[in-house]
Amino acid sequence: MHWEKEAEEIVENMAVPPMMARFARLDAERRAWQKGLEMITPAIAKATEKGYARVFGPEATEVIRRMGRGEDVGLPDAFFEDDENELFKIELCPAQYGACTAQKRNMMLTVLLPLRAKLKELNTTRIILEKALTPLMSHHVLRVAIIGCPNCCTTPYFADFGIICQLRPAAKPEGCTQCQACVRCCTEGAITLNNGNPVIDYDRCVMCGGCEKECAKAVITLKDTGYKVVIGGTGSRHPHIAQTASGWTDAAGAVALLEKFITAYRNFPVEKNEISFHQLVSLLGIEAFQ
Repeated sequence: MHWEKEAEEIVENMAVPPMMARFARLDAERRAWQKGLEMITPAIAKATEKGYARVFGPEATEVIRRMGRGEDVGLPDAFFEDDENELFKIELCPAQYGACTAQKRNMMLTVLLPLRAKLKELNTTRIILEKALTPLMSHHVLRVAIIGCPNCCTTPYFADFGIICQLRPAAKPEGCTQCQACVRCCTEGAITLNNGNPVIDYDRCVMCGGCEKECAKAVITLKDTGYKVVIGGTGSRHPHIAQTASGWTDAAGAVALLEKFITAYRNFPVEKNEISFHQLVSLLGIEAFQ
């Protein structure tokens, strides 16, 4: 695939988080291939840019664009704190670089600060050191994931401990214009129009908050925010998807579950073989952490 110089400049300067720059380039090539083209033109590049701007929304797009210009956009220092001297690692989704709304970033920060403090208070690194029976390697590290929304761009389900921000929508009983923007945007099929008003099926809803963003008349609002907590995931020798410890809790509840998890690991007896965090969940059962 060939690129016109102007098209390359557009994509290189596109408002996307650093970790997603390669996807933007590939997306431009996707658009060209689907049109039967062998050249990435400025028009293709601009369509790519417009697509990402719609995905991220105007607020996040502006934050990322300002970051690209070297401006201070007020992202929390805690998002970039280095834990390399610890045997735990907290991974954040692209929201770390502003790729979400301020509300989601605040939700992440609200749970990140006390969670990091709790990991240090519990002396998690020392606990892992005392349990280790082999030379330390990456699999000894407790992997924690904090994700800004249920889209889970970077999955928490292969982490030892995952926290997912959730936004519970609600629909007002009047004011709907029948534009169906909420219906079209919901990939879960959780919204229908009944007697002229949107109805939300909470059994289908994953609480991503996308419908609220799409409703131009504010008929759909955010009723509440909370966190889903999953534990025991791994992508190692025996891959395992993390199980749900809590479908809905607040920041304090998420930190309390972390403490319960670390305490159970600390108290579990070690004999001939090391025990990993995901093995602990398998042995004790998810019920022990709910």
